[in-house]
Amino acid sequence: MAGTGEPSSDWEAVMKAAIGEAKSLTKARQFSKALHAAMEAVNMCVCDPAGNGKMRHGKDKSCNISQCLAAIKSKDADALYRVSKVPCACGYVWPSCSHQAHLLALDALAECLEKAEQHVSAFSTALTMIRLDPTSAVGYCRGAKVLQYLLKNCSPQSNFPADRSMLVILRGHAKQPSALLLQRLLERFVDRALHTTSRYRQRPKGSYDVVLQRMAHNLKIEVARRDPAKEFPPEVLGMIFSQLSASDISRCLRVNKHWSQLILRDAVLWTHLRLGRPGNPGRFFPKFLQKHPEIKSLVIRDASDFQLTGQKLCTILHGLRHLKRLCLNSGKPAPARQPVDFDTQGKPEVLATRNRLSQLSIVSYDILAPVMGLIELNTESLEVLDLVNTGPGVQNAFRSVVLPNLKKLRILKGQELFPKGQASALTLTPIEMGPIVIATPKLEQFHLDGFSVLWSFHHDPAFSKDRLWPSLRHLVLGPRLRYSVSAAFAPWNSRFLPPLTSELRSIELLGHNPDVVHNILFTTDSQISAAAPAHGWGPPADKQQTLNLPNLEVFRCIAGVLNPRLLQQVLGPAAQAGKLKVLELAASSAGPAAMTGPANTVNRSDLVPARDLDFAMSDNLHTLGLHDFNFHHDPTSRFGATSQFDGQPFIDWLECFPKLHTVAVYPGEWDGVAAFIQKLIVHPRVKVIHQEYLRGVAWDEALKLARKHGVELHHSPDHMPSRLAMIDD
Repeated sequence: MAGTGEPSSDWEAVMKAAIGEAKSLTKARQFSKALHAAMEAVNMCVCDPAGNGKMRHGKDKSCNISQCLAAIKSKDADALYRVSKVPCACGYVWPSCSHQAHLLALDALAECLEKAEQHVSAFSTALTMIRLDPTSAVGYCRGAKVLQYLLKNCSPQSNFPADRSMLVILRGHAKQPSALLLQRLLERFVDRALHTTSRYRQRPKGSYDVVLQRMAHNLKIEVARRDPAKEFPPEVLGMIFSQLSASDISRCLRVNKHWSQLILRDAVLWTHLRLGRPGNPGRFFPKFLQKHPEIKSLVIRDASDFQLTGQKLCTILHGLRHLKRLCLNSGKPAPARQPVDFDTQGKPEVLATRNRLSQLSIVSYDILAPVMGLIELNTESLEVLDLVNTGPGVQNAFRSVVLPNLKKLRILKGQELFPKGQASALTLTPIEMGPIVIATPKLEQFHLDGFSVLWSFHHDPAFSKDRLWPSLRHLVLGPRLRYSVSAAFAPWNSRFLPPLTSELRSIELLGHNPDVVHNILFTTDSQISAAAPAHGWGPPADKQQTLNLPNLEVFRCIAGVLNPRLLQQVLGPAAQAGKLKVLELAASSAGPAAMTGPANTVNRSDLVPARDLDFAMSDNLHTLGLHDFNFHHDPTSRFGATSQFDGQPFIDWLECFPKLHTVAVYPGEWDGVAAFIQKLIVHPRVKVIHQEYLRGVAWDEALKLARKHGVELHHSPDHMPSRLAMIDD
């Protein structure tokens, strides 16, 4: 092939097959055929090693070996690399090639020569591989293997092939060749190999590099056994170790004493500590804290075996003098009610830690013990408070304290009183918002879920909520939030949050309860007794609050309250100003009676988003979602809609947003939804899709199509994830 014309387009595959054949023949000890197959493989390379009539290196390899051994014995570590770049002592100009297949073909040739006990030719072939590509470890590995074999099997006084080969290789470099000189040559050869491949490396390390490193380690060569940590200054090592996880750092502690000292003395590595299930904490934990007082962040993800007590909490707070962030997770599904005597009275060492924490995250610990004490101890310093599954009395933590600097607050789940899955507000723990709002005057982010919520605060009758939470920027209400049953009959009588300010940036209402949505967006505090208006959810027009949200960037509401007249009031100013970037809505879930109602209530079968929601068109909107829609309309049907589905109006809607790249589609269980999502995948603007409809074969087909078009396809049940990470963890 090569040498007689242009190589075949699949020469690499043919070359690899020839290499495999040569190895198989060598293993079967058919050396003549193996040599022929190996030479054919070598000559297939596109670098034209056959020469096409050019001079080739003679059969006598002594000049090649002599020149390379002189470079190996030189005190200059780069001498062998330079020799590989110059002609041979006989004048032959060695070729240069970086194709891995060429090196492997020569390696197969050398292996065949070695098995045929032609050790000098095998060693010379290994040196030829080094001259071909001195940055690859393949030739060095083969040469070292030949020398190892000779060292193991030679005796200078005998006349066996190994002995004769050793004498030929060392001729001219030793007056009396011996096994000791061969041992020194092997060590120096491997040492130069490590130096050259590491300094002039052009490709990532491979299997041959691993073999070469193992050879160097077995030969006890200093460069292979040298601790890499000694080659770098402490600042660089600190940056390297800082990229490792806590478990990896723990393993590094066991490498040697030098590594252990470096890690233990590096204060930066211990500023953020995450523990899974701390083992035997009673004996070792206090000593550990004494060694690492510089810890600023402590996260215990599963403290079920930690046996947290008041004394341990005092040890943590007193021992970690720089602690700013404390996250405790009991590891239990229900709030842990273990006795924790966290009494600061009479404990000056704990009182000295007052107002130190800026973030406190508590998961599945009862709010009264020990959370209450931790909050009271850090009222002035807390900026982030995360309370997840902290029992039914969560609002009690806010009755006796004021958190003047708190900016982020997340309260999730609550304790269920009845089996999970019931939709009634009776199944959820009631939570009073009055004490929480009063205690957090500068709150900027609020996330609430899993409660039956109401406003209750015994205060001056002239008390007004209009001046509360003026700094609120982001609001997330989860899917399991319910409005208090006591106000469910007339949910617009009294809002459970202060009115939204013009500085609000994000509203995410992720539940399907329209009471919650209208209470947040349209309710006043006027005490009215009128029944629900006949035209749909919401208070009468003269009792609705006037919203002013010109800076709104994120609006997500997946309850069936799609009333264009009311939504225009919320979204219009921000959309016109180009501030709106994320929009996720749900079509009306009203029954047949609403289909005959006034025009300000749009049924999902009649909805044309580009027409009915034109007030929400923002030039900077990049994420768009719609729930519970079926655009197919059949005028012959009694209810105006059938089980058929047509998603074209949604696709037409996408054209209204030039910067759009993410869509969230939840049309319901309609025929044709799978084909609709495939249309979205091939849409030129869509890069990310959130959905929950596709399963099984349909999911596999859509996922394959998404990979082809470079689209991220996510299975996001019920709705896409919240746009705001409320708590940094």
